[in-house]
Amino acid sequence: MKRSLGKKIIMLVVSVAILLIVTCICVSALVVRKMMDSEYSVTANSMAGTVSVTVDGDRLERVTKKVMELYRSADNKMDNVHQDDPGFDAYADRFMFLTEDPDYIAARDELRSIQDISEVDCVYTLCVVPEDKTCVYIVDAAYEDIVTPGRFDQVEEVCYPYLDDLTQGFPAFITDTPEYGWVVTSCAPIYNSKGEVVCFAAVDLSMNEILAKVKNFLLVLAGLLMVLTAVICVVAILYVKRSIVKPINMLSQAAGQYGHKEFNVSHSEFGALKISTGDEIEILLNSMVQMEKDIDRYIDNLTQTRELLSSARQRADDMHELAYIDALTGVRNKLAYDKEKQRLDGEIKIGMRACGIAMIDLNFLKVINDTYGHEYGNEAIKRLCGLVCQIFDHSPVFRIGGDEFAVILRGADYNNIEKLTMEFNKSLETMASDDSLQPWEKISASLGYAMYDNSTDSCADDIFKRADQRMYERKKEMKAMRK
Repeated sequence: MKRSLGKKIIMLVVSVAILLIVTCICVSALVVRKMMDSEYSVTANSMAGTVSVTVDGDRLERVTKKVMELYRSADNKMDNVHQDDPGFDAYADRFMFLTEDPDYIAARDELRSIQDISEVDCVYTLCVVPEDKTCVYIVDAAYEDIVTPGRFDQVEEVCYPYLDDLTQGFPAFITDTPEYGWVVTSCAPIYNSKGEVVCFAAVDLSMNEILAKVKNFLLVLAGLLMVLTAVICVVAILYVKRSIVKPINMLSQAAGQYGHKEFNVSHSEFGALKISTGDEIEILLNSMVQMEKDIDRYIDNLTQTRELLSSARQRADDMHELAYIDALTGVRNKLAYDKEKQRLDGEIKIGMRACGIAMIDLNFLKVINDTYGHEYGNEAIKRLCGLVCQIFDHSPVFRIGGDEFAVILRGADYNNIEKLTMEFNKSLETMASDDSLQPWEKISASLGYAMYDNSTDSCADDIFKRADQRMYERKKEMKAMRK
């Protein structure tokens, strides 16, 4: 469906506006998210460090040893991924008595006070087992829905580089889970009074609330941008219609009227227009006015020479037919073939690769002429020509001898030459077995072809010779089969 210039310009303006909206929103979301991730990561690292230096390391060392002794002695360990497994509760229950341990209770209360003061989502301690790549929970600051000691998770892949040196802890990383959404986690080492790492202080900061606010911000931003875009589009549409569409329509109407003018009658369709846009459209109008004057001046001469040109064109067409068309078959003749070879030589010199030549020769023409007469021999030639043109309908066909044809393979014919050769031979076999045909209609022909090879061919004649040789080899083969 064709669209007017005005519609195209309006569509362009709207498309650019939409692209700017999408780009602005995407860039804003990316920048805000990057700032938010950075801010939360810094906060999580800071909070984890605060917890690690605030808690009693010796007390947590005692709790950690008790938990890890049970963890290492367990035969069937199940991480938190397997909570639905019937054996998970049995595994978790092995550690429940530790929640009544005085050291555990004191450590939990200590962590809880830090969590309440800092207003973070979760504070807990972990013991990392590098060889298993697991994090075993020691003490959780929560009073309800706690993660009991002894339960464990797999270490996040982003933390693998830090397993070789646990004194560094785990810098803040962000995860997204169905249970908790977006969470920033940071782990800092907790030391005992001897300066040894006994476990890790972990802090979780939920980003769900801030992400919701960011989403609302982006929605509001998108709404404001859409309103602004709508205003810009309306202004642009009005401007385009007044400054571009209307003047162009005026020029179009004038051109339509000028096209229906009578010969030898002066008109001033373009000269009567009043367009003062001060841009290329006004320049175009001035050019059209000058053109209108020039055409009026030349139209009389064109009218007088029209019949002479028509007659000369007809004579040229007749000469072309006589020069390049074979009188018997209506296809191009040997002269046209020689000219085509010259053009093909030029293409080969400049690097053309996809070309080939097929040679077709009518078999047993002499037998037909001697038996039934030359008139029926000509009928056989024309019948072969029709078959060649039918098979190679994407390529020019030439009659280059009495019963010899050449095809310059192009396009689909070049790409499918093997298939077309089989189709050609199959058609000949069908004719030979058709009892309704006269003997001279059951034509037999040999076909050989060759494709351009830049390692051996320097001109079209090289391709022709190889195709001609293969055609004669085919002819010998068919004569041998006939015997």
